[in-house]
Amino acid sequence: MHPAKNQRRAAAVNASERDLASDEPLIELRGVGRFYPSAGGLQALSDVTLTIRQGELACVTGPSGSGKSTLMNILGCLDRATSGRYLFRGRPVAGLDADALARLRRDEFGFVFQAYNLIGSATAQENVEMPAAYAGRAPAERRARARSLLRSLGLGHRLRHRPAALSGGEQQRVAIARALMNGARVLLADEPTGALDAAAATEVLSVLRGLAERGHAIVIITHDAEVAAWASRRIELRDGRVAADRAVAPTAQPAAARRAVDPEPALGDSPALRGAPPWRDQVAAWAAPALAGARLLGANLLRTRRLRTSLTMLSVTVGVWAVVALLSLVRGAYLEGVEMAASTGADTITVLSLQPQENEPETAVRLTAADAHALRGLPNVRAALPEIMRQVVVRRRDIALDTWLRATGPSAAGGRRWPMAEGGFLAEADGDRLASVAVLGAYARDRLLPKPLPAVGEFVTIDDVPFLVKGVLSRRGKPGSRIVMEDDALVFVPFETAAALFFGPRAGSVEVVVEDPRLIAETAQAVRDALARRHGGVGFRLRNPLGLRAGFSAVEKMFATLVGAVGAVSLVVGGVGVASVMLLAVAERRREIGIRMAIGAARGDIARQFLLEAAAIAGAGGALGMALAFATAPALAAA
Repeated sequence: MHPAKNQRRAAAVNASERDLASDEPLIELRGVGRFYPSAGGLQALSDVTLTIRQGELACVTGPSGSGKSTLMNILGCLDRATSGRYLFRGRPVAGLDADALARLRRDEFGFVFQAYNLIGSATAQENVEMPAAYAGRAPAERRARARSLLRSLGLGHRLRHRPAALSGGEQQRVAIARALMNGARVLLADEPTGALDAAAATEVLSVLRGLAERGHAIVIITHDAEVAAWASRRIELRDGRVAADRAVAPTAQPAAARRAVDPEPALGDSPALRGAPPWRDQVAAWAAPALAGARLLGANLLRTRRLRTSLTMLSVTVGVWAVVALLSLVRGAYLEGVEMAASTGADTITVLSLQPQENEPETAVRLTAADAHALRGLPNVRAALPEIMRQVVVRRRDIALDTWLRATGPSAAGGRRWPMAEGGFLAEADGDRLASVAVLGAYARDRLLPKPLPAVGEFVTIDDVPFLVKGVLSRRGKPGSRIVMEDDALVFVPFETAAALFFGPRAGSVEVVVEDPRLIAETAQAVRDALARRHGGVGFRLRNPLGLRAGFSAVEKMFATLVGAVGAVSLVVGGVGVASVMLLAVAERRREIGIRMAIGAARGDIARQFLLEAAAIAGAGGALGMALAFATAPALAAA
């Protein structure tokens, strides 16, 4: 240990010895009463006046209903008197708030109960450490202190055992060690031998007498005359009043039963009586319980509550995964809707030349491939294609098909996201070299080249000009339907090739495919402005499917609303689930909460413990749910 710490501890021990040598009363009750207004009103205590000094071993006796337990609760600051005054070391207790009373219990009082009241999920050492954890002691210090106390009580070989593996006498000695962890001045024992056999009872009582000899004030509540015989002072209660208070000669203690208990730490003033704790105590008061709670998470959640913890974590895992999966599917459906809207032309602006007017022939604009090239540089434009449509006759051998020829550029399939059934679409090089290649729609392919005949590599004639079939588009309409989709009957050729062979350089229209259909109105205005600057007028008109765009916006809003609703419902369900689990946990562990409060836990300490446990379960379940969602992401994407 550091020399400075040794000096401070020696000074504290000397101060403690001076306190022990003084005859100043530890506890003074002056006319204390306790009235319970419920159930018609009950006066549990009336005009109780008592003085408890250091080194006393006092025994409180009386019949059932005489007020013994109420007196113990008031002495231990677990309850408040409704009348009279309670002074601890000359200072009134009535003005202390709940947290200050918790600190006073933590530093000055220790409780020993008939039922031991140990935390079943914690080991003997962890049970003993708890008061020191709430007091903000360093982990190494409280572990050493707990081991020392347990060894001095003959439990050095049982440090890692949980209460279920200890005998009744051993559990009670663990409870005594816990009561002494913070150097309590006053030990309150409620029927401490009620559940013990004679040998274990003698051992426990000898320990309590030894503590009284070392300067602790011991108050025992009992019905047992043999236990009362160990006391040097007997206080008898009847009907809530002190009927007798006298000093007696205690029973001789067997030498074999004597046990030297480690007196550390030295007895000092409680921070609750000194006033507000210094900043270091405040920091420790916040940090130490959280660290101790984290250390005991495994004990609380995995040792004795495995099934409930596992099921709760599983529900969080499945809930998170389900939310992520549903949102993924909703997002996928939304993107699929975008694809479908795009495939029907909701993402396309068509620029058309106006027909010349007899009185204003100069108003017509002659669209060309150069106009399409200029529009490709505008924001939100994925592709700009010069196009011209013409009705033609396509032949293969003796089969003729009257259909429409669409002369376009290489980006048509990519811009519209048209999948290919066979081969590939038109390439930029095809136009550069004026290649005579064609891409057939699914209906045109079936009419001209019935399956199982291959299509790619065969020749067809368009208005008696031979073209090599380069690819076949996937079917857009429903297979087997009598309704033929326009796209399925089209024949596509490079614009440059068609211009050289059939039409000349003039384009009938320019198809502008936008990147984001939601911004199609702004993009249309930019296209209008660009062409007006190029041609010095507006001899053209723009056409885009406003109805489809409105439908697309409605679908987008619907999906956005759905995603928001799913998220909101998930949050509400998750919040209700966590709240219900927390409420059930609090209801099931009221006894544990009472024990922790008796050993000095404040309301904030209890809240932090449950919040830490809830955060651990929710965090672990959420992490597992996210991991499961990522693992199933490929399947969700495929769906």
